[in-house]
Amino acid sequence: MAVDAVAEIKARLDIVEVVGGYLTLQRSGREFKGLCPFHAEKTPSFTVSQERQFWYCFGCQQGGDLFGFVERIERADFRQALELLADRAGVELESTQGGPARGAARDRRRALELNARAQQYYEHVLWSTPAGAPGRALLEERGVAEALARRFGIGFAPAGGAAGDALVRYLTTRGGADVHEGVQAGLAQPSRGGPSRDRFRHRLVFPIREERGAILGFGGRALGDAMPKYLNTPETVAYHKSHAIFGIDLARRAIERERCAVVVEGYFDVLAAHAAGVEHVVASSGTALAREQVRALGRHASVITLCFDGDDAGRAAASRAVDVIAVEGLQARICVLPAGAKDPDDLVRQDPAAFAAAVATAAPEWQVLLDGALAGAEGGSIDARRGAAERVVTVLARIPEAATRDLYLQQAARRLDIGARSLAADLAREERQRPGRPPRLVLPPPPAAATADEPAMDGAEDSGTDAHMPQWEAYLGSIVVHRPALAHVLTQELGLDIGALTHPTARRIVEVALTADESAFPLHRLTQQDQSHAARLMVLDVPELDTESDPEALVRAMQDCVRDVHEATALRSAALIQRELLQAKEEGRDDEVRLLAARLAALAAEAPHLRHTLSTR
Repeated sequence: MAVDAVAEIKARLDIVEVVGGYLTLQRSGREFKGLCPFHAEKTPSFTVSQERQFWYCFGCQQGGDLFGFVERIERADFRQALELLADRAGVELESTQGGPARGAARDRRRALELNARAQQYYEHVLWSTPAGAPGRALLEERGVAEALARRFGIGFAPAGGAAGDALVRYLTTRGGADVHEGVQAGLAQPSRGGPSRDRFRHRLVFPIREERGAILGFGGRALGDAMPKYLNTPETVAYHKSHAIFGIDLARRAIERERCAVVVEGYFDVLAAHAAGVEHVVASSGTALAREQVRALGRHASVITLCFDGDDAGRAAASRAVDVIAVEGLQARICVLPAGAKDPDDLVRQDPAAFAAAVATAAPEWQVLLDGALAGAEGGSIDARRGAAERVVTVLARIPEAATRDLYLQQAARRLDIGARSLAADLAREERQRPGRPPRLVLPPPPAAATADEPAMDGAEDSGTDAHMPQWEAYLGSIVVHRPALAHVLTQELGLDIGALTHPTARRIVEVALTADESAFPLHRLTQQDQSHAARLMVLDVPELDTESDPEALVRAMQDCVRDVHEATALRSAALIQRELLQAKEEGRDDEVRLLAARLAALAAEAPHLRHTLSTR
């Protein structure tokens, strides 16, 4: 990967626009502020500098450049972040993996282009042609206003005549595509012995977008009794069912504001929720909630509220989803619909305020599951309570946090009027009898691995990265991240010995700056932890770097810091010599005492500021 690609991407993209695509930013003086997406907070401590093109959070002390932000928020490695940003910036990357990888990237871009054209076609058919009348009738029947349907980009796939190829003909004659591209995008499917047909025919079509609005695929709802009732885009280079979240593009900002994502089952449930004014609602695209979907929602929310259908299948799906959410370390809540409402869409049509209230009062996940396990057993017969105790134990065994598990165990014991120790013994036996069940661990995401293109700097494994950085080293690091070219001045003209820097991040900052051939400091070449330190240094105000400042003032400041580095090294050496000198005196090694005393005197001569310090020891 050429450095030119990184520089070109940075030149084309503004960090404020990129970060602002993930969270809400407000201008504050010369910078922008918002709620940090990497830790929970109520007061904004996340800062983005448009002038310096970096971000830093004073709360969790994380920071970096454009690439570091995307790596963290997308939970991607550097190469993945590079590809994502290159695609956004319109920069063509030279693939280190050869032709197939480059071809896959082109295929994905092409699939997204064709999906966008298909959505425009479907939407035109729905609202502007007689063929769309059945779709309009279904929307009216379901109480979906045209403005809301247009906001979600809903369309209608016509039957397409005897050949069933209306979209194929449109894309090949007016969309500049060939049939093979349509098949690759999941918009068409080959038929045996004949031409390709449209995948979606005589269906209401819902576009499924990524967070930034690109259309990944579609979900088609059949009219009448046609089967299957719902049909999704197949797995393609752009659409992956386990990753896709319907409505995330429109719900993202509301999710960030509420720090909560409400997950429902169907497309109409999402539309109904938005119509009721509850906008932090998405759907899992007709599939069981997957870890990838939870992980994506977790970038914007700390709580996921499950609001599935009120039947047995919906309750079972919610129960399974709880475990997926727990693995990702997020809190979950379960919205129990009032009696008489079969799903969120049905409840909204009955009483929109009741739906909003049900979401707002959703109880913690384990409480709902525990209540279900205890249903009808409190105050009941011995057999009823015994059966409930068995169900309770299976619920308790799923709770990953020991303290939470113990609290619910005590509650269940009180409600069943049995001893907590007895219930705990049953729980221990349950866990012993399921040795094959892997323990549920809540782990932080792994740090971004160094790529072959951007190897981590030597010493990245140093454990002292969080150690205190001396003031003079912080100053040197700060001026270098602001102006990388000053690293050459420090080392070649002022005699800075990089190895004399005690803080590993300070060393790596200077080393990276010495190899940089660009005016901006290449933060992406540091580890994530070092990027945070470097971003913190970039926040520091350095008056000597102001354009109106006297250039000599900067030179004097750098000279003073280099001298401080030298004297700190001398002081460490002197302390070591003094310890050896004391030991030599105690052991009567006179020749070694004289030699060590001479070395100490030489150090004092090299570093005059140390003379007083050494003479008092």
